[in-house]
Amino acid sequence: MAGKMTLYKLVVLGDGGVGKTALTIQLCLNHFVETYDPTIEDSYRKQVQIDQQSCMLEVL
Repeated sequence: MAGKMTLYKLVVLGDGGVGKTALTIQLCLNHFVETYDPTIEDSYRKQVQIDQQSCMLEVL
């Protein structure tokens, strides 16, 4: 399976206005959002190393 990257799909749950998107953007983009315009659905991806293997995180 050399060259094939594992995809992990994550879902962030919580009440509105608690910072789910702010935490997700901080993880994926290394940027803290102070003001955010709410959207119905967004997804973010980030490549990470898990157990010395490249993996893709998809945060929904």
